[in-house]
Amino acid sequence: MDKTEDTFELNMNCVEEYPLTTYTDGDIAFLDSINDLPNEKGTIRVNIYLLVTCINGKLQLDIDSKKYTLHANEILLCKPNTMLNNYMISFDFKAKILCLSNRAIQEILYADNDIWNKAFHISENPILHVKEESIKLLVLYNELVNFRLNLKDRAYRKEVISSFIHATIYEVLSELTEYVNAPGGGLIKQGDILFRKFIELLSSNAIKVRFVGWYGEQLCVTPKYLTTVCKQVSGKTANEWITEFILTDIRHCLKYSNKSIKEIADDLDFPNISFFGKYVKAHLGVSPKEYRKRLRDMEHE
Repeated sequence: MDKTEDTFELNMNCVEEYPLTTYTDGDIAFLDSINDLPNEKGTIRVNIYLLVTCINGKLQLDIDSKKYTLHANEILLCKPNTMLNNYMISFDFKAKILCLSNRAIQEILYADNDIWNKAFHISENPILHVKEESIKLLVLYNELVNFRLNLKDRAYRKEVISSFIHATIYEVLSELTEYVNAPGGGLIKQGDILFRKFIELLSSNAIKVRFVGWYGEQLCVTPKYLTTVCKQVSGKTANEWITEFILTDIRHCLKYSNKSIKEIADDLDFPNISFFGKYVKAHLGVSPKEYRKRLRDMEHE
């Protein structure tokens, strides 16, 4: 991926330094506003789990090269390695923002056996419309956190705040269940755990390895077994997931980077420009140059 100065990484460290952060402990952070996020004209690479609850106004932005608008009574959910571009915030925009580290989210969600169904929905639909009373409930949780933070002399501060975060996350997940046709209860299966590790490995690499065998080696399973498990758990093969992640990176580079096609091919670790061109045409239907033109033409429609 493009590592130029045009890309700003949004992580827990920079959130801790953000002036409108009302609470942070390294794994959890609350923000009262995102009205002056950096890099308005460049790319923001989200390297945390981000939940933006819109109370008023709207936020327009590109998420992984697709246009979205966040309105009142909606929640924006971003996972690590999400790319944000071209964001515009209305003058009356008000929101509550919750930031979570990978460690925090895994601890909270590990026991949810339906989480991958919900995660797939978030990947395809990062904006969730909820009832007005649900927004009020989430705002109340936030106010409760702020009230508890002001009681500085009380013990178990982090533990209590963490409990409030757990409650907030479960409220969001309860909204997701209305959108997701999840299977019945039960313990997490080994296949679910393997698939989770595969997606984490795929998400954590800025440059995606294209070969299922490499992921199998990292996870100590055969490529055939990994493919079978991915198909059973998600409905897609391991190779289909790899391709989907790679195409997201390709779209982003073609749309937002001014690098040449050869430079992009090199950055994404393709052996040569010819192979890259064939790969793009096979999956996107046209050459990289033509696809870049289409993406940029859409900006001016």
